[in-house]
Amino acid sequence: MKIIESLDQLNNLGGGGSVLAIGNFDGVHVGHQAIMRQGRALADQHHLPFCVMTFDPAPVKVLRPELAPRILTPTKLKQRLLGDLGVDTLIVIPTSAEFLAQEPEDFVREVVVGRLHARHIVEGGTFGFGRRRSGSVQTLTELGAEHGFAVHSVTSASLELEGFDEPVAVSSTFVRQEIAECNFGTVRECLGRYYELPGTVTAAAGRGHRIGFPTANLQLYNDDQLVPQDGVYAGYVRLGRDLHETWASRDYRPAAISIGSCETFADGQWQIEAHILDYEADKDALYEQHLLMGLVRRTRAQTKFDSAEELIARIKRDCEEVRLALLSDPPPA
Repeated sequence: MKIIESLDQLNNLGGGGSVLAIGNFDGVHVGHQAIMRQGRALADQHHLPFCVMTFDPAPVKVLRPELAPRILTPTKLKQRLLGDLGVDTLIVIPTSAEFLAQEPEDFVREVVVGRLHARHIVEGGTFGFGRRRSGSVQTLTELGAEHGFAVHSVTSASLELEGFDEPVAVSSTFVRQEIAECNFGTVRECLGRYYELPGTVTAAAGRGHRIGFPTANLQLYNDDQLVPQDGVYAGYVRLGRDLHETWASRDYRPAAISIGSCETFADGQWQIEAHILDYEADKDALYEQHLLMGLVRRTRAQTKFDSAEELIARIKRDCEEVRLALLSDPPPA
């Protein structure tokens, strides 16, 4: 997949036409995946490249930063997900107030037609664009008749989910709500995969190693990523020398994951860390590795213990509870 990171580079796409999808696509959930499948099918049918335009940061972060939610997928991970869905060219626009202030007609004329030469555009029914999101799918359709491109609207994905009386329309907002409530089974259905925290392994105080439970401490790729509430979690981790290797790995290692501060110790700092079960490698071998931390179930809240001995006993129980929890939720083959 080719990645373009500025509007100036759009001039190098050529004028042969394209199939285009535009959106933030945070989470790349099953609704987004339906748009990608439609776009890929149209590209194959008409022998055109499939291009996706997305934004970094999300437009709301520029226009109304006080309202901007935490993100579900950092750009690095979004690139991997969209590449796997058959996107030929990903255009990551550095979002600016000036870019977002374009009138819908100007954006279509100058970017969609003038630079991307779109012949087909695929969008969800709630798509909005241009100044104050004044453009809609209907706007696109009307402009398509003028400029010679067809618009394909994809119906929002709905799922029958446990605990809900009616099918639920999948959205990034809904996924965030379910993560906040630690409903990771529902989140997995909406995403089609585990909700994963991606980043690199960094050195920390080394306390876990000294008490017999070494941990991989995670530095997130993007500090704006949504992290669930503090607690202990059952999950899986994948490791690699870079994100490409880590994402390609099918070596899902069971792990007891801690999010929050170790309140037993006075100097306990907030962190995300994973004790990888049955992992014998030297702790130094983990440093600077890339890690994807998939969350399956929250097993308990963070707790302050009266002594290190009580903490060790609790961690032993945590590891057994994690093993038991993961028996009913094995990783993909």
